[in-house]
Amino acid sequence: MILHADKMALFAEVARAGSFTAAATKMGLPKSTVSERITQLEKRLDTRLLNRSTRRLSLTWAGERYLEKCQALLDILGEADETIQQIKAEANGELRITAAGRFSEMALPDLLVHFQELYPKVTFDIVVEDEPLDIIENGFDIAFRTGDLKDSSLVSYQLLDNHKFLVASTEYLSEHPINTFEDLSSARAIIHPGYPIWKMSDQSRTKIVRPKPSVKVNNMIFARNLCEKGGGVTVLPEGLIKPQPGTPRMTRVLPDWDIEANALYMVYSSRKHNTPAFKAFTSYVIEKYSHFYNNLN
Repeated sequence: MILHADKMALFAEVARAGSFTAAATKMGLPKSTVSERITQLEKRLDTRLLNRSTRRLSLTWAGERYLEKCQALLDILGEADETIQQIKAEANGELRITAAGRFSEMALPDLLVHFQELYPKVTFDIVVEDEPLDIIENGFDIAFRTGDLKDSSLVSYQLLDNHKFLVASTEYLSEHPINTFEDLSSARAIIHPGYPIWKMSDQSRTKIVRPKPSVKVNNMIFARNLCEKGGGVTVLPEGLIKPQPGTPRMTRVLPDWDIEANALYMVYSSRKHNTPAFKAFTSYVIEKYSHFYNNLN
């Protein structure tokens, strides 16, 4: 079971408001972001949910049915908020969690610190993966994974789309402009795990780019730092593209073409996990991402 409550909540608000503009104002988001995320939801479902006109939006028949299910899920999340004090008083014990790559380095520490401020009796055993480990065999309560999920026996909750972009520093692009795929083929490519091949698409076409590496590295932060210093072109998640104080700015390369998204999931076994600590942590993570969308970035 794969859920995406962030877009469900946004779709429900658009349906209530009757326009992208009104929903964007209510949610504190740009109108373009709201429209783009609803389009992504329709593409994921392969179904049109909204009839769009210059004056007002209206729900399709499928949109009406989907809204009913969205509202049911959002009501459940609301009930979780109402019972938080009871769970908080009871939550204790250890949770064994595994995560890989950037999530374990950049996002998980922040999650744990703030969660333990609310639930000081819950402790964690964290295993940082080089390669995905079997959740059940290794006794993990929860795993955070990106990309395609192969084990259908596990419950998975999609936290965000984890958009990635092809980027280079403004310094590099000033000396080596990239305006076409031919230009890209001769660019210095910085390759890191997970993206040895770049699958790129616009609204109607898909291209597979097999870059010839100028540098191969097994660490995404290293790749970002090298890219910032003008070392070439690489693929980075949105959160690593934002400039750090005192660092050069990076720019999207071929911005009309998107790199295939690599979604972030929270995964766990359906066989167990009714403990208050597990319920408290999973509810906390779901609520955090449902309300703040790309909170990692």
